[in-house]
Amino acid sequence: MRSSKEVSRCLHAIAEAQAGFFTAKQAQSAGFSASSHTYHVQEGNWAREYRGIYRLTSFPAVLRPELVRWHLWSMDRAGRALGVYSYSTALDVYLTPEMRAPGPHPELHMTVPASFRRSGATPEGLALHYADLPESDIGARNGYRLTTPLRTVLDLAANAMPREALSKALLQIVKRGLITRGQVKSARIPEVSRLQLEALLEWKKR
Repeated sequence: MRSSKEVSRCLHAIAEAQAGFFTAKQAQSAGFSASSHTYHVQEGNWAREYRGIYRLTSFPAVLRPELVRWHLWSMDRAGRALGVYSYSTALDVYLTPEMRAPGPHPELHMTVPASFRRSGATPEGLALHYADLPESDIGARNGYRLTTPLRTVLDLAANAMPREALSKALLQIVKRGLITRGQVKSARIPEVSRLQLEALLEWKKR
């Protein structure tokens, strides 16, 4: 039987790896009974972020809490988060503030496995793409995962993102070293895409 301090420390460790967020199932695995969740919300210890998703109020606020929230929403019954932010959402994370679109963040794009299913409705503002991504195409941030810069650019190019906007974004990503020559050479991509990326990498050397 764990003490209350041990239970709290266990939940804190779980939340620390998820920017302060956790699921009801994770709270129960730490030792908090299901009947205690409402009490901790009422006492102000936890903030209810969505059905079955909470945040420890003692943690500092994060810049994009919705990214962590829906990452946890994508968890399967085994507690594995299956969602990977992709397309324009992943690009927005990689761009510097001055390159991002002003105003509220648009619809979030998340890639999930082809077998992904949820009994309830997909949260409003979240667009799902179905594909089985290899681990080599996935990167991580504090509390969520996203497609790598190279995979992000290739997805956007295949999705007919306006050429000028894609070119500007790609140029910044290359200049920041987020896509390297080695990645381009080893990637399994169409030759046209490889030539475009290598041309930008040559520009970077000059």
